[in-house]
Amino acid sequence: MPYIITIEAFIEEYEEFVREWFRFRNQQNFAQFKQGHIEEEDFWSELLRKIVDNEILNKYDQNHHSGANFETWLKMVLNNLFIDMASSIVKRTWISIDSTDNEDTNGNTVIEDRFIVHPEERNSPDIEIKIVKQMIDQIPKMRNRILVKLKTYIDGFTEIDDEEIAYLETMSDIEDIAQFISDNIYDDKAGMRDKDIAKLLDMKLGTVNTTYRRIVSKHIIDPYKIYKVNNE
Repeated sequence: MPYIITIEAFIEEYEEFVREWFRFRNQQNFAQFKQGHIEEEDFWSELLRKIVDNEILNKYDQNHHSGANFETWLKMVLNNLFIDMASSIVKRTWISIDSTDNEDTNGNTVIEDRFIVHPEERNSPDIEIKIVKQMIDQIPKMRNRILVKLKTYIDGFTEIDDEEIAYLETMSDIEDIAQFISDNIYDDKAGMRDKDIAKLLDMKLGTVNTTYRRIVSKHIIDPYKIYKVNNE
């Protein structure tokens, strides 16, 4: 019989459990391998995305012959996710926009298609980033366009115009939108944490990545593939 728990109940009951497990595992991984460091918020957001997209919580059977309790089973889920994310970080310094969004193909997903840019490269971005930037600017729905900009934000390169700032001011109670973005973008890669994006756009944290994936698939990946075919 499946173990019935809603995502809201899971967050309330197990968020601290997950975060404590992650901190220990991440520290252990870095001490052993000196690589594959994962941001805590990225791990938590990715777990929530998988819970929503893959209905992971419904896969636990409390009457399974193994007799594993929910926390033991959850640790196995967390460990598998951690290994996948750490391996992905180690293997890449850049994942181009035409990476597949099919997880069964080569492990690259739309969530990993954010621009991975070294600080010294930010003043001379690759031509493909410029093309993708044009595609982002053409996303018709403002909230969707802003979401993609925030997920792929590069300081000094990404532009959020006055109309978009005004929109964000209506969606949140943050007084200085530009300063908030500047304070919360990543130092070593593009984008910002999902919790900060959710705060800016008044979105539920668990829906940020799912919505982002859908937008990128429709407005970036498909047009980009056409662009590549026409320019080869």
